[in-house]
Order: sequence, then C-alpha cells, then structure tokens
Amino acid sequence: MKTVTASPTGVPEAQLILDLTQTDLPEDTPVYFYVIGEVQTPGGNQYYYLDQDFIPRLMVASDNTQKAGKFPGMDNLPAKAQTALAANYPLPWADWSIKVSVWSNLILPLGNINTTTIPGLGTGTQAFSGRIYVSVGVPKLPFTVQTDKSGCTVIGYTAPVFGNGTGVGGSLTLFDWIEFSYDSEGNFNGNTTQVNQFGFPLYLSAEATSGGPLPVMGALTTSRNQILATLSTWAAPFNPGMLVPVPSAATAAYPANTSYLRALSPDELSSAGPGLASYYNTVVTSAYIAWQGSPLVLTDLASGSFTGVVFPTRGTVTIAPPPDYPAGALAFYTGSYTTMQDLATALNSDQPPALAFFLTGTANVVTSNEIWQCDGALATGDTAQKNVGKILAAAFNRGTVINNDGIVSTSMTDVDCACQASGFYANGTTFNPWASYFHMISTNGLAYAFAYDDVCDQNPSLPPPNQSLVAAWVRVALGPFNSAGISN
Repeated sequence: MKTVTASPTGVPEAQLILDLTQTDLPEDTPVYFYVIGEVQTPGGNQYYYLDQDFIPRLMVASDNTQKAGKFPGMDNLPAKAQTALAANYPLPWADWSIKVSVWSNLILPLGNINTTTIPGLGTGTQAFSGRIYVSVGVPKLPFTVQTDKSGCTVIGYTAPVFGNGTGVGGSLTLFDWIEFSYDSEGNFNGNTTQVNQFGFPLYLSAEATSGGPLPVMGALTTSRNQILATLSTWAAPFNPGMLVPVPSAATAAYPANTSYLRALSPDELSSAGPGLASYYNTVVTSAYIAWQGSPLVLTDLASGSFTGVVFPTRGTVTIAPPPDYPAGALAFYTGSYTTMQDLATALNSDQPPALAFFLTGTANVVTSNEIWQCDGALATGDTAQKNVGKILAAAFNRGTVINNDGIVSTSMTDVDCACQASGFYANGTTFNPWASYFHMISTNGLAYAFAYDDVCDQNPSLPPPNQSLVAAWVRVALGPFNSAGISN
C-alpha cells in the first residue's frame, strides 16, 4: 500500500478492504457486506448507507423496494425453504448488499466518507457512526427505512435482529458485524463484538498513514463449529435457548453442514427466564451488606473518585442517610473516603462532600438483568454516574466484586487497570461465563463480550488505547467456519 496523508477533508486515498481470502467456505457461497450508519447534526440525525460504488447515500423511504416475505434468490430454493424464510422479511425492505466473492478481496474507497458526500460530517459526536455487517448464505439482511407520519422525513431504520424466533427481520439470516466510526479528518475507530451474539469470526486490521500495520483484532484460537459445539453443552440457565438453529426446511439456503445461525449472549437471554434474572442476586446482596460497613470507592479517569455507601450503616460509625434516600440503594458522594470514619468526619466538616447520586434503576438495588445488559441503574444519570455504573457493571461481570476468598471489593477503578485482567473470571467467583469464554479463545485475550468490556481496555478495538488512527487502509476479513485460523 502506498503512503497517504491526511487533509482537511480526511484521507481521500484511504481504502476499506473486504477480505474473503481467509475463510474456508466453499467458493460458491453467497457472501454480502452492508455498510450502514448515521451522523448527528444540529438539525437531527442523518441516516446513510454505502451503495455498490461505496458512495454514501441518504436513506429514503423509496429504498424499501423489496416486498415483504420476498428475497432475492428465493426462487432457486425448495418451496418449503421459501416458506420458512419468508418470515425473515416481515416488512418491505431495502437491499443495500455489496456482494464479495469467496477467496477474493474487494477494495473500496473508504475516503468516500468525507465532507463532500456527507455535508454534516465532523469529529467527535458528528463522526459517521455505524456497522459493517456481513451475511453468509442466500437470505440477505433486511433493512427497512422508517419515516414520520408525513412519509417524507426519515427517522431511522429497522436494523436486523438476532433473536430466536420467526417474524423478526433478519433473525433467519446468518450474519455478524463490526462497529466503527469514521470522521472528517480520516480517524477510524472500530471493534469486533460478541455483546449480543456470535455468528462467525470477523477479523479487523488496519494501517495508519504514519506507520505500520496495527495488531489484528477478533482472531480466535478455535473454529466457529467448535465454539458453537462448546456453547451447546452449557447447562441451565444458559441452555436451552442459547443456540439459534437453522430452520430445518431451509438448510439449502446456508453453507453445507451449518446447524446454527448464532449463539445468543446472556445480554439477550437474560429476559427469557428466571435463572439468569437471579444469577447475580447472592453476590449483590452480600456486596451491599458489606458496603453498609465499609464504603466502596470508585475512581474514573474522566470524572474522579466517588464513595458509595448503603444505608443504614453498620458498625461503630453511624451516618444518617441523605434526604429522599431510596431504601437499600447505593448512595455516592464526591471524593474518596476509604473508611466510614473518614466519610463521617468529612460529612460533619465545614465543607462536606456533595451527594452525587443514587445508583437506582428498575429497583433500588442493582439487579442481575441490569448487570447482564449493562443498563438501568448501571447506565443512568449524568456522565459521572454512567462512568461509575460502567465500572461496577464490569466488576460484576468479571467476578471481582467478591473474590474467591469471599472478600468484597471496596476499591474499583478504570485507571491504568489493564494489568488486573489476570484476576478476572477467577475460579470460585460468580462471573459472566460468556465473557470469560470469548476472552479465553481470543488470540490476544481481548473481546467485547458485554457492553462495558472496554473498562480496563479489554476490548478488541482499533486503534489501541491512547492512540489515534488516521487510516491508510482498514481490512474486515471473514474468518473460517470449520477450522481455527489467524488473520494475516
């Protein structure tokens, strides 16, 4: 690749390489890419797709050219397969697919995402934010443009889902994706993900205009088939329900010997049954009792330190609960106070710490579903409260709230903490086994296996932490299905 330089409108020569040379699928397997996203502008969000020439196009209602219940290539399938797969397309939909042949590369001009083709493109929150989807097999991914009541103003689009059921758009397509942003200065940021599901391995790599290639993200040490076989053996509360089978009448629409479309993460399964909904309850109860006697100090790089207490306090030091205290909740004060005495002294001083927030959501106490889904109490409030929620959610998912000696943590941080990763998911603790598994089979130990896996830099993102990436090229490669493989 030649060296390119940045300009005020980005990097015109930047390339996106869609790579099908590293998969082991048969040569005639249909594979499609889709690049979808949005830009936040002062006038509202603008929704774009990239067309066959990789030119950004504003979504319009007339893009929904495909009829509900219909899809390209269906006439080449048996009648029973056509009937089974019709449920994958409950609405009229837009076909924004870009076909790539197996064992080939398709090189597209990433630099086409610029301020000329997207007038509202900028930096920060005004970057192009989207996904690069990949689908394998005959059933393409359906996207349905949504408008307001006038039918003229686009307010979004119905994206494919990964649920286990019929009548839901995209649920019968075999697909996966990467998430990315790209701004007006040519800065790329992207990651692979298993937050919601695992469909198949995708590798993400890149090279900066100012240097050599960056580390490959998303490579796994075992095959897709072995991953799904392993997950199928997991007991309740993760199974039955984790694996989504190929419709028995439609096997001809997918690569040979494909039994499952995907595995669903606990994030998606947690609302399906009582087992996952109570999974962390014992840990939460024990931790909250401990934080009645010893405060919890959380330190976030951006927001600073906060001290959490559950009332009524226990022990020799008594602290009155603040006004309007939600019974049983974690109350956080600004600053770091490692003992109840330190906090009590500060609260009785001339300049007491401010009450920052109560960590409440669907209940006054953090729930198991909120931990799985990283939402509710753990994703509510201002920036500081959300940062505290992220750190606490990561600790619950990683089994570090209570260690294998039964000791409850009273100190958590996201500052220079990547070195703590060897202590995550320890035997004898309660943790997210999905996250543990995908970190274990990642070639570099990194995975996005729950929504806040970026705490302590455990996410497989490019650029790496504390770096920027003005990209000369970005490569998205489809990995192997039947054998383990490492990206070149």
